[in-house]
Amino acid sequence: MQEVKKSAKGANARGRRKSHAARLTTKQLVPPAKSSPIKRERGDSARERVLLAALECFGTFGFEGTSTRAVADRAGLSHPLLLYHFESKDKLWSSTMEHVVGRYRGSLYERLARQAPDDAAAGLDVFIDHFVTFSASTPQLHRILTQESTQGSERIHWLLNTHLRESFENVCRLIVQAQAMGRVRAGDPARLYYAVIGLAGTLLSVSTEFRLVTGRDVFKRKELRETIDMIHRFLFI
Repeated sequence: MQEVKKSAKGANARGRRKSHAARLTTKQLVPPAKSSPIKRERGDSARERVLLAALECFGTFGFEGTSTRAVADRAGLSHPLLLYHFESKDKLWSSTMEHVVGRYRGSLYERLARQAPDDAAAGLDVFIDHFVTFSASTPQLHRILTQESTQGSERIHWLLNTHLRESFENVCRLIVQAQAMGRVRAGDPARLYYAVIGLAGTLLSVSTEFRLVTGRDVFKRKELRETIDMIHRFLFI
């Protein structure tokens, strides 16, 4: 994986470790020790806790406002153990984004694979439903992307080129195909794509404000259904 370019502010000096790799010999004198399944399970559990804590912190405080020590405290781990797994704040951010965006893309493509490949409108229907429900379960993602895009950071460039551009192009392709079928309103596919993103993501990101002015919880199943239906009425003819 291509590393996110480190900034002077974002660099974490404690995360820079020298390599302790030993040079291999031509003869292996001692069989390699097998890692314990219990240790692997504990390591996976610790990593999951850190990624979840990092998502919460980056979504709430942004990259600059988040420290690896704060993430370690939230995850219930020691700071050295967090740095052992992730090395630096930059690496922690990229690992967090890879984890959450990977889950989003994997589950979306799995659902799209069950649709008829020539039915672009059905594919868009799946995309809308998936984006709204996933965003409701992980509203931090939209907040992080908004923060990074506003700053124009190297991180957003890396994330777009590595993970998000392909999804954008695939959905725009579905929009063009559905427009040709007379199923989707005319307009620039890129603008329609981001209109859908905004209709769902922004509403979920300002959920507290929405609740205070309307008395309704956007995360409730009925409200999510209303959001999906609203996007349908906007996009489809």
